[in-house]
Amino acid sequence: MGSITAIKSTFGNSKHFVRVTDWNVRGNVEFQYSIDDPSLFLEMILPRSAFDDFCATRGVCLLTTEQGEAVDAQERRWRYGDDGEE
Repeated sequence: MGSITAIKSTFGNSKHFVRVTDWNVRGNVEFQYSIDDPSLFLEMILPRSAFDDFCATRGVCLLTTEQGEAVDAQERRWRYGDDGEE
């Protein structure tokens, strides 16, 4: 019979990023969550208290406006070949 190889997780050594994109009228936080690379993210929605717990548990770094704009620029370059400069 075959064997199962355990994958060693480096999850504890990874850097976690959050970029808040909206606070909706229901009190939910809409945000992008990424591990190690802010340009690869999941879009998530959580109630404010759950969002606060989520961030505290993972020790996230909140992206600044400038860092968020850099992520957007990188996405435009990848998607459209546009670097926003002429």
